[in-house]
Formats: sequence, C-alpha cells, structure tokens
Amino acid sequence: MDEQEFRPDGHAAELAERERLGRWRMTAPNQQGTFRKRWGEARLHLYEHGLVVTDPEGLEQVRRWDATAAVLQNLVKVNGALRHSTYTLIDAHGAALTVGRGSNDLLGRHLDRLGATSHTRGPGVVYERAWGPEVQKGVTSAQLPSAIERLSRGETLTFGHVSLDRDGMSAEKKTASWSRIAEVVLRDGMLKAYDASGKLLMISSGINKIPNLYLLLTLAQQLPR
Repeated sequence: MDEQEFRPDGHAAELAERERLGRWRMTAPNQQGTFRKRWGEARLHLYEHGLVVTDPEGLEQVRRWDATAAVLQNLVKVNGALRHSTYTLIDAHGAALTVGRGSNDLLGRHLDRLGATSHTRGPGVVYERAWGPEVQKGVTSAQLPSAIERLSRGETLTFGHVSLDRDGMSAEKKTASWSRIAEVVLRDGMLKAYDASGKLLMISSGINKIPNLYLLLTLAQQLPR
C-alpha cells in the first residue's frame, strides 16, 4: 500500500490488548471533506482478530471476528471504479456498526431481520480496498468450522434471502442441487449460480443484503458436487 501509514495511539492499543486482538495490521484514517468535519481524527485500526474504531469525540467500538454474528458490505462503482464502500458488522448481542464511505443502503427492517437491536454510524474511513476484504476474511475464518459442522448435521444455513444446505442452494424462490451448480460468483452486484454449460440457474438481489458473503462463497466452493 502506498498510503501514509498511521499507527494506533495508546488508547486504541490498550483496547486491542484488552480484547486480545493480536497483531496490528493497518490503520485507516477518516476521509477528507464533509465527514472530516463530523468525525475529525477518527481511525479504524485493523488487527489480526478484530478491529478498533475510535474518534476524538468519544466513539469507541471494538469488534472481534469470533464475536461477530454478521458482516455486510455495500460497494458502489461508477464507470467500473469504486466510489463508495461501507461495511456493517453486527455482534452477537445485536449491536450494528457501519464504517466506510457512503451508505449501507439497508433499511431498518433489513437490519431487524438480521438480529440488529441498535445501529451506530461510524466514520467514513478510507483505504477500504485494504481493510474491507480483511474484515470479511476474518469473520469467515472464525465462522467456517461451525458452519461446516452444522451443514454436516443436515442443517440449512441462511444468508439473508439466500440459503444452502449439503444438497443445494436456494435464492429468490429458486433451488438447485450442487450436482447442477458448477459456479457461484459475484457479478453485476448480484450473486449468481450457473451450471456447467453457462446457463444461469438462479440470481439473488443486491449483495449488500447478504450477510457473511465471503462465508457463503467459501461454503459454495467446498460443498461436494
């Protein structure tokens, strides 16, 4: 990365140590402009096992990957370039936190369905191409063993309006078995499943409403055909 390097201040480092977040990875500052006026010197500190978000006005959020129930992403591109990017994390107690530039485009009822009982709009921190995927990967790594075990017991896992079990996947009232599904991909802002001939089997609505998207994709790749 060629951005200016920031480091956690003493308070952020203490929070990370207290919550056993492990090795520091990177720090992202607040964006310039309108959000700069609101959030000032806000920071997102990414660690091996979670993140810390702080600002001079008293916002203090610590999230461990293994205590995160759901993470959602909303990526907005204009002419192929990433314009806005937000990530919303919901912890095991229902507290939701949104960070990043732009809107998560989620209505209150969408968050309610995911078990959110409160919502904090955090700062519009930048460098989301660096920290955003790491958030998804961290949550996926923490949840994957349990998800595989649940599938092996015959349970159905739900990811918003998409669900899967060891037999197949369903989305928007359509279902296909894994023996028919050759590929599950993100395309044009939607989740799509194709057969071996390239025929579209099913399509989801916007991926910003799919919690734990990377976990879903990982499971879809690992389940036997």
